[in-house]
Amino acid sequence: MTRFDSATEVAPAGAGRYTTALDAGYLIGTAMNGGYLMAVMQRAALAESPLQHAVSSSFHFLRPAGEGPAEVETTVLKSGRTVTTVQAVIRQNDTPLVTGVLATATLDPAAVPAFEEPVPAIPPIGECRRFDPRAESAGGAPQGFPQRLDTSFTPESWARLSGRSADRVPELLGYVGLSEADGGPAADPALFLPLAVDALPPVVTVLDSWRWAPTVELTWHMRAVPEPGPLAFRSRAGAIGDGWFDETVDLWDGKGRLVAQSRQMARSGRPRAR
Repeated sequence: MTRFDSATEVAPAGAGRYTTALDAGYLIGTAMNGGYLMAVMQRAALAESPLQHAVSSSFHFLRPAGEGPAEVETTVLKSGRTVTTVQAVIRQNDTPLVTGVLATATLDPAAVPAFEEPVPAIPPIGECRRFDPRAESAGGAPQGFPQRLDTSFTPESWARLSGRSADRVPELLGYVGLSEADGGPAADPALFLPLAVDALPPVVTVLDSWRWAPTVELTWHMRAVPEPGPLAFRSRAGAIGDGWFDETVDLWDGKGRLVAQSRQMARSGRPRAR
C-alpha cells in the first residue's frame, strides 16, 4: 500500500458515515490540499455506490482542513443501474469543510473514444524540469505536499513558473504522478485523479511570485480509466482579475488517452515570497 492509499483510507462508522485521519504530508502551510480532500471524499462516496468510478464530481470548499481525525457523511441522492449520485460532506469537530456531489458509474477500460482531444506537444519526461514554488513557505519552512508528488514542467513552463521568462501566458504543461519515495502509483490509478487535477501550483503564479490561491469551487470529470504511471497535464487560465481566476486542467495517461478534465474558480491571493 502506498502512502496515498493509506492516507485516503476511510473506515465505516455507521449508516452513511466514515472516519478518516487526514495526513499531515498533504498540508500546504496549515491547510490540506483540496485535491487530497476530494480523494478522501471520493473513497467514501464510492463505498456507498455499487459502481466503480466517480465520473462527474463538483465540490465547494467552505473552510480549510487541518491534519488529524475527520468524518465524511454521505447521502445517496439517486441509485440507478448506470448512475448513482452521492452527496458527501467532510467535517472536523462537527464543522463542515467541503461539500460535494459525485455521480458514479462504471467505465469500460477497453472503450475506444469516438473523439478526444489529443495530447499537446509535451517533451518526454526526461527533458522536463522539476520546480514547485510551494516547496517552501513564506517563512522558509519546508512543505510536505510537494514531496508527495513527482511533478515536471516543460522548459517553457518551468521558465514561466520560476520567473525566468518574460512570457507570462497563464499556461503550464508537464507531467504529474505520485512520488516514488511514497510508494509510487496508487493501487487504483483512478483514485489518484481527484488529487491530480488539483495538485499543480496555481497557474496564476506565472504572473507574479507564489500566491496563496484558495479554491472556492471545483468540478472535474473522469473521461477514461487511466493506465498506471505519470499523467501528462495542461493547466491554463481563461481570465484573471478582480481577485479571482479560473483554472482548467486536462490530464492524459501514458497511452495518450484523455482521462480527466477539471475547472475551478479560485481566489488570487496576495503574492507570497518564494
